[in-house]
Amino acid sequence: MSNHNATSERQSGELVVLFADIVGSTKIYEEFGDAVARDATSHCITIMTDVAKRLQGRLVKTIGDEAMVAFQDPVKAIMASNEMQMAVQQAGDAGQFTTGPLRVKIGLHCGPALEEDTDIFGEAALVASALVSMAKADQILTSHETLELIPAALRVGSRPVDRTLVDGVSREVEVYEMIWEVSEMTQMADIRPVKARVVHTRLVLTYEGREYEVSDGHPVLTIGRVEGNDVVVPTDLTSRRHSEIEMSRGRFHLSDHSSNGTVLISNTGSQQVLRRDKITLGETGKICFGGKPHDNPKGVASFVCEESCVLCR
Repeated sequence: MSNHNATSERQSGELVVLFADIVGSTKIYEEFGDAVARDATSHCITIMTDVAKRLQGRLVKTIGDEAMVAFQDPVKAIMASNEMQMAVQQAGDAGQFTTGPLRVKIGLHCGPALEEDTDIFGEAALVASALVSMAKADQILTSHETLELIPAALRVGSRPVDRTLVDGVSREVEVYEMIWEVSEMTQMADIRPVKARVVHTRLVLTYEGREYEVSDGHPVLTIGRVEGNDVVVPTDLTSRRHSEIEMSRGRFHLSDHSSNGTVLISNTGSQQVLRRDKITLGETGKICFGGKPHDNPKGVASFVCEESCVLCR
């Protein structure tokens, strides 16, 4: 019996453990049903694990809609975390998910680890698990110790966000966010000229004389017929959880989750109907939450986005 224990586990030394978790999976299952949600989330996990394998990572296990991946090389692990986010975003933009775009969060840490059968224990797993729990949608969180192991070119774009205590780890962990849109080594080597790009910093939605803000401090605004939504639109054509406006990478996106659709009205009066779909909002316009505006005049709100310029390549 003691011999079995000795052969079923092995000391791995230093490992990088990465957890990648699909955000809001419970809501996805409730909204779309088991079959559709499982198809979308399984495809998402496959996309991420394919990225990991290409960068010499290996899938250890999946826990619900979360994948645990191990790497020997911290550089490969950081690059994989960046590419996972980009691959999932691109798949969503290409309409590959039956539920509409999915968002993921990632936590990774390099440290002592002990492998046993199909699981990993020890500091690497404990800290990585804590980091993915702290992360928000589209975020990559890692530790100061992990950043110290990678080249400066990959550390550019990282920023300290917190310090935390992790059960089973004796010291405080310094938490850093990797800004994955600009942190890839290939982008750091890019010599194309820098130019200005317009991004938005704040959206103001006005409904029934009241203003509601979407910004870094409040990146998601929910709209629906019942209390509990940020904006309550109490019309018969508005669904209980009708739609949401979210801020992501300097743009505002309108998603429809309703039965009667959401109509986007431009300043010229043209109308675009969304049904279980997502669209990027322009500078100004109106939105009807449920049916056409002439059928549901009490469901119409207006919005305006504030602009700023950033330098990019």
